Amino acid sequence: MKNALAYEWLRVRSLRSTWLLLTAAAVLQFASGLYWGLKRDLGTLNAFTSSFGLVARVGALLVAAVGVCAFSLDDQHGTRATTRLVLRTPARIVAARAVVIGGLGLLGGALMVLLSAAGVLAGGGALPSEAATWGTAVAGVLLLTVLSGLVGVALGALLRHTAAAVGVLAVWALMAESVVAALLRVPLSVLPISGTAGLPAGGGGQGWLAPLVFAALAVAGLAAAHVTLMRRDA
Repeated sequence: MKNALAYEWLRVRSLRSTWLLLTAAAVLQFASGLYWGLKRDLGTLNAFTSSFGLVARVGALLVAAVGVCAFSLDDQHGTRATTRLVLRTPARIVAARAVVIGGLGLLGGALMVLLSAAGVLAGGGALPSEAATWGTAVAGVLLLTVLSGLVGVALGALLRHTAAAVGVLAVWALMAESVVAALLRVPLSVLPISGTAGLPAGGGGQGWLAPLVFAALAVAGLAAAHVTLMRRDA
């Protein structure tokens, strides 16, 4: 497994898109932190936690695109046979890519948190002083980016097309969950992406159900990706 991880890390880090997408996510979050840091009429709101939400969803979508590319670019560049030859089994391929993309998701989430805080300070705003606020914000962002990356890996394997997989994720993250919440009359705080993205702003209670649902979807998607790869090789 060590060799599989090394191979996958070498392949992913050599892609320019990996670093462009992670950088874009971090820069957007800095801009959001700066915007909220410049505000002086926040009332009871906190500039740092308010800087997440929609911008964090977009950042997570960019991280998910890194996960999508882990599989879709194999087909686009004709390297699927090489990957299969080196890593040998579908289980090892899926596991290696999930671990590497999960690690990049952690990196992306950490950069988003740090640059959001930097943006708030650059705008003259104040950071929260409560450890619980920081813990919830950091946990929410990291869960959002890691799970988004894993779902991206799964969709990349299932759809084998970068634009199609990213399009599905974008529609779900930015629009479909709101429609589902309205039609089924369920709170957004229990839906995977909306609920997880809402944690930094103080989502608690039911809000913690969302990451569990998101994690279950990621595991199911990766299992489906494994089955799909086995059938393609059969």
